[in-house]
Amino acid sequence: MRLRTLLVLGLLAPLAGCGSARPAPASPTTVVRAAAPRATPSVSRADAAALRNGNALFAGRILAEMARTEPNLALSPASISQALSMAFAGARGPTASQIAAALDFTLPAARLGAAFNAADRSLGNVSGPDTTLAIANALYGQIGQRFRHAFLDVLARDYGAGLRTADFAHATDAAREQINAWVSAQTRGKIPALLGPGDLDPLTKLVLVNAVYLKAKWLEPFADQDTSPAAFHAPGGTEKIPTMHQTGVFGYKQGDGYQALEIRYRGGRLAFDILLPAPGQLPPMLSSLGSRGPLALLAGLRATPVAVALPKFRLRTHFELADPLEALGLRLAFEPGRADLSGIAGKPGDLSIKAVVHEAYLSVDEAGTEAAAATGVTVVGTAVPAPPRTEFIVDRPFVFVLRDLRSGAVLFTGVVSRP
Repeated sequence: MRLRTLLVLGLLAPLAGCGSARPAPASPTTVVRAAAPRATPSVSRADAAALRNGNALFAGRILAEMARTEPNLALSPASISQALSMAFAGARGPTASQIAAALDFTLPAARLGAAFNAADRSLGNVSGPDTTLAIANALYGQIGQRFRHAFLDVLARDYGAGLRTADFAHATDAAREQINAWVSAQTRGKIPALLGPGDLDPLTKLVLVNAVYLKAKWLEPFADQDTSPAAFHAPGGTEKIPTMHQTGVFGYKQGDGYQALEIRYRGGRLAFDILLPAPGQLPPMLSSLGSRGPLALLAGLRATPVAVALPKFRLRTHFELADPLEALGLRLAFEPGRADLSGIAGKPGDLSIKAVVHEAYLSVDEAGTEAAAATGVTVVGTAVPAPPRTEFIVDRPFVFVLRDLRSGAVLFTGVVSRP
């Protein structure tokens, strides 16, 4: 599976001078770290659980909102949440409250950043001989622009995001290429051009970037010779889709109006979960995801011998997310003159969110998963099984969730109505 994700948020009207600020250096190639190095946080179990539960709830809510109009889609809730949490660090007043409500952040900003830091460090331990998971953040500021010390220190301490300079005002295309090159390197070339023409302009003052790269093999791969065409009952009619088959012991659950199946990756940390609603029951499932999040629907999986049929599929999606985020309650941040992101720079009203763009590519095959996600915040002004007792035939629209079993982080999620 390959997944490509693009998210761009435009923020900012032209900034007035701001106090408690540090001027960016004059070289467009300089990397400047804020004074505080990235910390090794001590986070309580309660804070870790608050982050996990909030992020999972946001994953369900944004998926349900997007699926209202998109029959096929892929999202990276983890990347979206982390990038917006960096912007949240600079939000104040009602703007901060709305971001927190929309993203289901229940911790104050200082503890939220520490919890993200701890979660990133935990996810850093996922990598092994058959799994690679890398998460990185970066901060690009306009040459000569002044940013608040506290904001830069938080991004360095909790997100490992050092300040790099760029000349958005006079060399916009070169700045875009500079950021795209960083993203391409972090995602092993899977996202070569996060930002397109028009995503930056001469009013851009700051870009916050999150990148995620994942490559993992199934614990038990599907055999190529067991892949054959099978019926898939899509909304527009039944189609023959190349479908993978395997019999084994999987985490399985028969829920109220749905089945759930979990396929593990090597290393034991990551899992690909499939939520398969009963025929015609995708809308109620999405409604449940929107109110409860995916972890609630996956609770209670039990090791069960199962004969699995899973279609191979690829998704490529491109979204403008401003409307869905506003539907989730993030409104003030999009209003120039009313948004308060003065913790980054300037004064209340100087900064506002301009646009949110999300692009994804996902492919599922017999070997496993390769996935990449990038989020940019642009500031402008198995053992041999017994005979199977259960069948899990994915022959109709379904939801998928790719998560870390230890931290509960929902790395990717989506809906497939037509493979």
